[in-house]
Amino acid sequence: MLKPFHFVPLVCLWAGMAAAQVGPNIDELAKELSNPGAANATLNFKFEYRTFDGALPGADDQDSFTATFQPVFPFVLENGNNLIFRPALPYVVGQPSLNSGTNSFDTTSQFGDVPYDLLYSWGSNGWTFGAGVVGSVPTNSSISSENWLLGPSFLAVRPTDWGIWGLFPFHNEKIGGSGQDVSVTSLQYFLFASLKDGWQVGMGPTITYDWNAASGQEWTVPVGLTLAKTTAIGNQLVKINAGIEYNVVRPDAFASDWKFTFTFSPVVKNPFQK
Repeated sequence: MLKPFHFVPLVCLWAGMAAAQVGPNIDELAKELSNPGAANATLNFKFEYRTFDGALPGADDQDSFTATFQPVFPFVLENGNNLIFRPALPYVVGQPSLNSGTNSFDTTSQFGDVPYDLLYSWGSNGWTFGAGVVGSVPTNSSISSENWLLGPSFLAVRPTDWGIWGLFPFHNEKIGGSGQDVSVTSLQYFLFASLKDGWQVGMGPTITYDWNAASGQEWTVPVGLTLAKTTAIGNQLVKINAGIEYNVVRPDAFASDWKFTFTFSPVVKNPFQK
């Protein structure tokens, strides 16, 4: 299983590429790429390593690795507003689950369910606002929820002289499928300060509230820190993120405690819009 030090080659690669400079507008581009409502097409390759903890026997010995491909397809409409589609294709290595027969953990490597969001965004008085839907499509793998999920989403983002901040609340509700009921409200809060030459430092964790969880077990509250660099490899613009998060509030029995993330995001042209 991947361990935190296995991220060292990725971070070294990141540091080498980050040395490039691409001009005086790179800080503005970096802020745009941190705005979920902006019209920038990207191909996001995200790698996440998680550790777990909890009261279940062997909980603190568990970990997993997830590789996710998430393309972002923005469509600029005739009125100047944006319609943005973001599907995500995750593959999980070593997903732990409790075997009730042996009272120990089994691990599985499979494609997970496919989450997505569809957002309509517009600008007003220096803000970016958005409204749309989020959901998930089951893959019927052994780690699938076996549910179709759907719910509303909203966005408010404010670029500033020093950086960018915003809120992205959304809700997932089971609308079909054979799995257990799902009703989860989430809030992503993000704040990134611009340093210089495309560098940013900040955070973008997602708080969740599970309406079906037992009393006192509903909240998952992470805090984190992310360092990002927008740069160029030859003529290719990219954004590179490295981050760490810790769930300061989480369910007692079994939950992820630490998450280490590395994301590589080439900036591209939307192939579906002329």
